[in-house]
Amino acid sequence: MNFIAFLSFSVLVIIILTLVFGITAYFLYKIRERQKRKGVDIATYDELKEEEGREYLFLDKVSFK
Repeated sequence: MNFIAFLSFSVLVIIILTLVFGITAYFLYKIRERQKRKGVDIATYDELKEEEGREYLFLDKVSFK
């Protein structure tokens, strides 16, 4: 087996392993996020605005003179 063929095969194996690990990590991340949000009630921006009684939640109106 010559050296170039060995190197090209090594690069191919590394690329395939990187893709497999990346896809596995992505699905594990999604599973963890789903478990983290399971018992949490997520409030919307409109609900938070109504609780505060303001038109904007993060911005204040500024009057320039």
